[in-house]
Parts: sequence; structure tokens; C-alpha cells
Amino acid sequence: MAEYASPRVRNVAKPVIEVLAGIPTIVYGVFALMVIGPFFSAAGAMIGLNIRATSALTAGAAIGMMIIPFISSLSDDIITQVPRAMRDGSLALGATKAETILKVVMPAALPGIVGAVLLGVSKAIGETMIVVLAAGNAPRLTANPFESVSTITVSIINQLTGDQDFASPQSLVGFALGLTLFFLTLVLNVIALVIVRRYREQYE
Repeated sequence: MAEYASPRVRNVAKPVIEVLAGIPTIVYGVFALMVIGPFFSAAGAMIGLNIRATSALTAGAAIGMMIIPFISSLSDDIITQVPRAMRDGSLALGATKAETILKVVMPAALPGIVGAVLLGVSKAIGETMIVVLAAGNAPRLTANPFESVSTITVSIINQLTGDQDFASPQSLVGFALGLTLFFLTLVLNVIALVIVRRYREQYE
């Protein structure tokens, strides 16, 4: 959209994507519960797969629908901020438009795109409403995306909801899960910072 779309298409697509990025997560959760889940279940039945309407696949699809417009909107703004002189210099040296985008624009915009992806992933990791409605809230450890599952954020809510003593096992489990979530987010931040610094030094 940033490089190939015409101004007319961009003027329509950009506001639509930004509207999608601003939709409350509860709306995506209800949509997943009423539309995406039954669709996956029916599609699985047609090919002989047992896919539950509330499953990790349903929640993942809904979260993907939520964060893709968010990442796309931020990445579009970042790509359009790349100086025009870099594009003109590449084209003047004989590079095609595709080569300019691949070898000049994208590397220059990569730190910002990595930041946008990190924000989207962090938003997905901390998402609660969609997985409460669409994942089935079944506390089981499985690699099968067709089964109902729970997530760390939902488990934290379940453990800390109600009148619990601070030192009770339920509260301690909730704090341990919160620490685990913090550690996962920290690791993602460190990886993103390493990538950003490496390429930022290269293109400054």
C-alpha cells in the first residue's frame, strides 16, 4: 500500500485499516465466537477433522485479525517516512522499483517495522477478551490448535478473581503467571532491540 497503491486506493484503504485497528477487542471476541468458530468447525467437518468452535485456532485467527491492521498501519507510516532521496538515488543508479523497495526502503524502515511487530505481538500476548470468548478457557497443555485451551492472561484473572488472601495458593499462582508473562515480554523486547540496533547502525 505504501509503495504500489495509487493515491485513490490508498485514500480509501488507509482509513479502513485504521478503523479496523481501533475496533475494541470484545467485538473481535464476539465475532470469533459467532462467526469464525462455527466456520472452522463446519469446514473441519467437511474434511473429516474434529475442530471445536472454541479452540486455539479460533482465538488465533481473531487475534491475527486484530493485530494485522495495527501492524499494517504503523508499518505504512514508517515506510512512507523513508526519505525520498534514498529512493531517487537508487533509481538513478539503475535499480528497478522492486529492487529499490527490497534493498533500500525496507532495510531503512526495518527498525520501525520491527518495533511495530513487537507492539502487535505484545498486544496479542496480553490479550484477554478474545481468548476468554474464543479459546474455550480449558486449562490444558496441548499442541493441538483444534482443542480448547486457556492463556496466561485468562489464568491470571481466574486465579485473582474473588476475595482471596494475599498469601493463598491461588494468589501466588497468579503472581507467578504474571512474572512469567513479564519475562516473555522482556525477552521479545531484548530480541527486538538487538535487531533494531544492528540495522540502525548499518543505515545511519
